[in-house]
Amino acid sequence: MAQKIKIRNLNCLCSSVINKKRIAYILYPIDILSEWIEPTAEKYGVTIVVITGMDWQNVFSPWPAPGITKGDPDFKGESPEFLKLLQSKVMPEIEQTLQINSPVERNLVGVSMSGLFALWQWMECDTFWSIASLSGSFWYEGFIEWMQKIQIPHKTGKAFFLLGDKESHSNVKAFNSVGSNTAEIIKILKTSGINAEFESVPGNHFANGIARLEKAFNALYFDTQQE
Repeated sequence: MAQKIKIRNLNCLCSSVINKKRIAYILYPIDILSEWIEPTAEKYGVTIVVITGMDWQNVFSPWPAPGITKGDPDFKGESPEFLKLLQSKVMPEIEQTLQINSPVERNLVGVSMSGLFALWQWMECDTFWSIASLSGSFWYEGFIEWMQKIQIPHKTGKAFFLLGDKESHSNVKAFNSVGSNTAEIIKILKTSGINAEFESVPGNHFANGIARLEKAFNALYFDTQQE
């Protein structure tokens, strides 16, 4: 049975399947994944830790930015602080609880705003070997410009991106750039020698969440599936 761990205001659900060499951290609502985590950890032979309870709009925004539409609250840009919390408190406590002491390959999976965070932190540090960004919020103000001007770091891991084919046709104008921005980001990464993979799937931003996570795990752990 999956184990629940509370760290500050964060709720963490950890698979009972423990691989001390590989951990997949997922920033995603736990209730959606509570029945999915165990068979998936068994299938791929990987420890899975799902973390939720965050203030999604603010901890996953890399810098302050205006709200999506007029009247919406502004984004506070708290990603740097949240990343430090993950590195200094959340992951060490989880791994100590799970008795994982040896060097471990950590990968990060995010969706929507946490998908934006997944790529942002990967450009900032080497905490995670590979990432998966599902419907990442790459419409975020200033993000594509930031990607275009930074020095892309060397990465030996993989970046997997997935986007619904209807997401660029949202009634919210701010979201319409997500398709072209995602394509530009993948181009930037590949030009820098990074293994970046993209898959377009049917549906809008919220469609088929579990099936999309399966695609992410297939991309990140294709060589570890258990027969």
